[in-house]
Amino acid sequence: MILRPLIALLALAGIISPALASDSVRTLAGAPLTSAFADGPAASARFADPVGLALDAQGNVFIADSANHCLRQLTPAGNVTTIAGRPGDYGSDDGDTGFARFDTPSALAVAQDGTLFVSDTGNNTIRRRAPSGTVSTFAGFAGSPGSTNGVGSVARFNAPLGLALAANGDLFVADSGNHAIRRITTDGNVTTFAGGLEQWGAADGMGDQARFNGPVGLVFDKAGNLIVADSFNHAIRKITSDGTVTTLAGKLGEDGFADGPAGDARFGAPAELAFDPNGNLFLTDGWYDTLRKITPDGTVSTVAGLVGTEGSTDGSYGGARFFNPYGLVATPTGSLIVSDTYNELIREVIAPFTLSAKRMANSPTIIRWESIAGRTYRVLVRDLLSAPWQPLGADLTATGAAAEATDPATANARFYQVERRD
Repeated sequence: MILRPLIALLALAGIISPALASDSVRTLAGAPLTSAFADGPAASARFADPVGLALDAQGNVFIADSANHCLRQLTPAGNVTTIAGRPGDYGSDDGDTGFARFDTPSALAVAQDGTLFVSDTGNNTIRRRAPSGTVSTFAGFAGSPGSTNGVGSVARFNAPLGLALAANGDLFVADSGNHAIRRITTDGNVTTFAGGLEQWGAADGMGDQARFNGPVGLVFDKAGNLIVADSFNHAIRKITSDGTVTTLAGKLGEDGFADGPAGDARFGAPAELAFDPNGNLFLTDGWYDTLRKITPDGTVSTVAGLVGTEGSTDGSYGGARFFNPYGLVATPTGSLIVSDTYNELIREVIAPFTLSAKRMANSPTIIRWESIAGRTYRVLVRDLLSAPWQPLGADLTATGAAAEATDPATANARFYQVERRD
């Protein structure tokens, strides 16, 4: 994915002067509010309610184009192609790319070997597309919703949504209509991991004693915990490897919109989830047309969009707008790819980061900022608001979650900004 430099909010040197960098949002593919189908260059491509996303090691973005009933691919060069299904022709047929049919595919997960798993929501099945392009049914039986555990076609799902692959290859499913989290082993055996099948509710607890209400997004953290967007409970949940369910952020059953400490934060209908390389958890909050962030210490903030304000504007410094964003993946470079569903767009978001400038009297200034290891940054400086920006030394490659540069000047009025260069 081609990235633009991220320009940070100005920071005035003083004793200590923290500031928050700007968010930055741009459209990668599609046309605002234009529901249609077209492959080709990103600007010419068209979607119909794109939802779930997945990202492979080569930087290809896979898209569940739900109302077109097909799977799409956006390459790093910006070209959109259809990789499975026939646009506008729904069904449940397995087979090669041009023969396979889907019914409202909603979520995707890609394995290291390139196998693409699909929540085929309208068919109540889990499908997989092999790297060769052949589509097969992995679990469930098309047209037969239910809640049965078992192997392959014996198992039953009810409107499955989010997917997440564990390190051992097991696939976890947010079985939304059954209000449970299911697990599918590599040999196709389906069991219930957490929640009570067909029993919605709002309760933490162990395994089948916990209750969910319409779970959607799933993602694993670095410790192997499964994080769940419990959409209609308006909360983010955590499931440990032994099946213990707790509430990570929000209050079960209480919707709203509030940033702050995790227990005080409120969400509308959180959808898909993604972790960035520094362990920040991001989520799309479709009811409120925003992208939210939960830091490792549990602080919730709004990254982009304006609560309850629909729109399709690109921009920075809080100017971007969304219309029911849903799908979400994080790239290795730290940017986010979002399916802006009702806008019929695929968009890129660079989240704001904290920037500070600290100087004691008659001493050099230390500029510090949140960074992504391996990414390159440039610090710019100027003395007056009307003066041109000048590089403060050579570009810096970050080695961890924080980076810093030193300005040896001791002038009283110096302004700084940081650009992402790759």
